[in-house]
Amino acid sequence: MDAAEAVAKEAEALLGYRPTVCAGAEQALAAEPGIVAADVVTDNRSHQEVAIPLLAAGLNVQVEKPLAVTIARAQRIIDAAHEHSRVLAVAENNRRDPMNRLLQHVVQSGLVGEPSFVTQLSFSANLGVYGTPWRHDLAQGGLALDVGIHLGYILEYLLGEVDTLSAVSRQVYATRSWTRPDGETETVSVESDDVFAATVAFKSGVQGLWAMHFGVAGAGPNNRTVFGHEGTATGSGDRSGGPVRVQRGREILEGEALVEALPDYRLNDIETRLFGERPTGYAYPGPETDRKLIAAETADFLDAVRDRRAPEVQGEVGLRSVALVYGVLESAAAGVPVELDEVVSGSVNAFQGRVEQAAASAPAGR
Repeated sequence: MDAAEAVAKEAEALLGYRPTVCAGAEQALAAEPGIVAADVVTDNRSHQEVAIPLLAAGLNVQVEKPLAVTIARAQRIIDAAHEHSRVLAVAENNRRDPMNRLLQHVVQSGLVGEPSFVTQLSFSANLGVYGTPWRHDLAQGGLALDVGIHLGYILEYLLGEVDTLSAVSRQVYATRSWTRPDGETETVSVESDDVFAATVAFKSGVQGLWAMHFGVAGAGPNNRTVFGHEGTATGSGDRSGGPVRVQRGREILEGEALVEALPDYRLNDIETRLFGERPTGYAYPGPETDRKLIAAETADFLDAVRDRRAPEVQGEVGLRSVALVYGVLESAAAGVPVELDEVVSGSVNAFQGRVEQAAASAPAGR
């Protein structure tokens, strides 16, 4: 409640009125009986407990990624949305990054020919806690789910459905330094692995390498490259505003030259208002970029509610995003490749059983 009160105070300064602070979904519904939509931005483990009562009460719901900490929980949220005929959206902000929109358009346009391989490399020099300690907890799915999910859903956004994954993982740091909100620093124990490597096979025949390292002691790569029969397309790190670069033999296209080669590339109306119609890059401060992407995903959700249409990221899409991460974690834990459809269906779930057990016994949060 203390954190919620602090956020309400910030909102009051920004909006001119103070939102009502409630201890749970039922209290919120009683306090604001006229609301028709809700945005669930609680910690990962509580998404099911918050979203399902809201859907059952007739509200349309957007849930912050990941949709839930396990496939079974995600499916229960989806089932509730279907049962009550409500809109369910999942907030996957990085797919709305204009540079990922541009990279996807490059791939789909055929500018680099038929894709055959993709590399996705994310190496972070952050040796401390990622934001808050709970992101490292097994009960919350760990760093792979909370952070790595962004990378997983971009793979399918670019190249379609994944077929199989074969992965390994390990923990490099058992403790990390955390600077608390009061400015004091403490060392906290962490539970989840922080290094992951997976080979990925797509249903289209494309193959790939997906690697994440949440704690390199120095600089590391942070990009994705699609290799086609006629060229390569490389995107910079998510939310960096860095350019997309296409190379076809000796020809290099980026910036305005790349956009000129893609006459059909343009953002939708809302994203155009935020970033321009045909952006080639941007240089906003990080918080401003985040606000724009959150505005874009929320506008899509609210338009879906108003127009009675499906949002761009429906619950089923969000469930596949969760499954992509658990494809890595289930494979690494079992030491065998896994079929993603079996993770989606819930038939491959041994690692998730450990997450459920941890979630059942973990304290309320930290």
